[in-house]
Amino acid sequence: MTKINLFLINKENEGRRLDNFLFSKFKKGIPKSKIYSSIRKAKIKVNGRKTRPDYKLIVGDKIGYPELVQKSDINTSPNLNAHLTLIKDSIIYDSTNFLVINKPPNYAVHGGSGLNFGIIEIVRKIYKYSENFNLAHRIDKSTSGCLVIAKKMSALRDIHKQFRDRSVKKVYECIVKGSWPKELKKIKNSLDTQKTSKTDHKTFKTNSGKESLTKFYINEQMNGYTKITAIPQTGRTHQIRFHCVDAGFPIIGDKKYFLDNSKTDAKRLMLHARQIEFTDNKKKVKVTSEDDYGLTDFKKSI
Repeated sequence: MTKINLFLINKENEGRRLDNFLFSKFKKGIPKSKIYSSIRKAKIKVNGRKTRPDYKLIVGDKIGYPELVQKSDINTSPNLNAHLTLIKDSIIYDSTNFLVINKPPNYAVHGGSGLNFGIIEIVRKIYKYSENFNLAHRIDKSTSGCLVIAKKMSALRDIHKQFRDRSVKKVYECIVKGSWPKELKKIKNSLDTQKTSKTDHKTFKTNSGKESLTKFYINEQMNGYTKITAIPQTGRTHQIRFHCVDAGFPIIGDKKYFLDNSKTDAKRLMLHARQIEFTDNKKKVKVTSEDDYGLTDFKKSI
């Protein structure tokens, strides 16, 4: 069970904003983005309740917080310049509010679980004054494609609202084992996620889970495999990967959701976030990642 520590607010700190108070307590040991993220996710609470960063503290307030651990310094990572160059070259959209990265496969979106860095740490290294850059959403480490990063807190709140309103449209492409049936155009069921270890989790089907829906379209039949487009209507963990394997057509290269030898039919998980559409400063933006890191070339190998 996670140990919760407490700050008790006295007269001296009355009237201070929650975020500014925490900055002064943690100083430079913990990045501001980590503190904001912990407030937003209710890991840091005031009097046991989720609170906004600009909440004005009063005498007697109890701020509960878990142990906040700073990850290893990205600067100590080997081949750092190669990582910086690769991710810099993968930027496919850049505005005042947002970045979109065509994330390479096998890059985590953030550091942790023994990693010095993820995409967000690399991006903060590339850009100056980027401490408020934050992931707008996540995609699996083994998945490639469009990943949105918000450059400021107002942009992050804006796109989170777009996700809640389901106005963000995402299009994926994947290669599955077998001949996907023409009549299988959508999969709808209830999904839940369970931890399988301290750092891993897995999705399964259950009557008490959250509703999930993915629409599917066939792109190409390829000698025992099918390239398909998957358009998720909901955003459940591992949704597309689970829907495919549950239908009997696992995404090849998937080492978590597989049937028979499908996990070894490709060197990487053949799932790519091809396109994302969202609103940036009241303007509709559609960003497409042309480089699919080997999906298009797969049929040359069969």
